[in-house]
Amino acid sequence: MRYVHYCVPCDAWSPERPDSYQATADRDEHRRDAHHPLTPRDRIEEIPGPVDIAVSALASALGRTARTGIRKAAKSEAVRQVRASAYWRQAVRLLAIGTGVLVLGAALVHKMF
Repeated sequence: MRYVHYCVPCDAWSPERPDSYQATADRDEHRRDAHHPLTPRDRIEEIPGPVDIAVSALASALGRTARTGIRKAAKSEAVRQVRASAYWRQAVRLLAIGTGVLVLGAALVHKMF
């Protein structure tokens, strides 16, 4: 990551720095020289590098693809047939009962100890 200091009232940018400490030093110097004792509305911004941009784009594309695939699978005929079957209803009931037993057991153990 690279960092820059940006002063909103002056609309001034510092040079890009490799770490936030140098950008903070730029901010302190700018405040001292341009604003004297006042504290302007300014910020230190991170500038993403090419690897950060590529990783972000890849993660976004994978998430979009996964959401699209899940939507298509949920609307498919095969999933509708599975959900209509007696096995699916039995599995859902067993899962609900098992969850209830675990919650009840956790509550009882918590009260006992």
